[in-house]
Amino acid sequence: MTTIARAAFAALGALTLFASATAAGNQKSGSLKQGLVGTWTMVSDTVDQNGTKVAPFRKTPLRSMTLTSDGHFSIVLTDPDVPKFATASRTGGTAEENKTAMVGSIGYFGTYTVSEPDKTVYLRVVASTFPNWRGSDQKRVATLSGDDLTWTNPTPSIGAGNATLVWKRAKPTSRQTAQK
Repeated sequence: MTTIARAAFAALGALTLFASATAAGNQKSGSLKQGLVGTWTMVSDTVDQNGTKVAPFRKTPLRSMTLTSDGHFSIVLTDPDVPKFATASRTGGTAEENKTAMVGSIGYFGTYTVSEPDKTVYLRVVASTFPNWRGSDQKRVATLSGDDLTWTNPTPSIGAGNATLVWKRAKPTSRQTAQK
């Protein structure tokens, strides 16, 4: 596992614990930024490519997004149907195994800001498993309703189109609840 990948997953774990602990209080406040803080699980991801609907990570999502109150984010999207490699080594996959794994996942993290008037989230991607996103600035339009978040991405990683991602606020685990 690369140093960036280790750092991303370590950061995701720490962010998840921190964000889940503060999410309940933040969703009651009036601002979009405060309402976004927490950990989210994806319900669906659909890309509209000129009238053709595409589900880039299949219909059985395993995805997590964490947004912290101090402006950091981490997002991991995976297709749970991607088969395991024949070898026990991540770096020992065949060309086909590596392609399938790359097509079936993306992870990225960085910082974010929110424009309250136009309900827009601006992401500054520090690192990504999709190299073209590394160092990029991206825009998402967010609609928040209680524990439901719809976010529109005009620049999906699969190319042209508009992605609509539907997220549900993650509920604290029993371990997180016990730590309060």
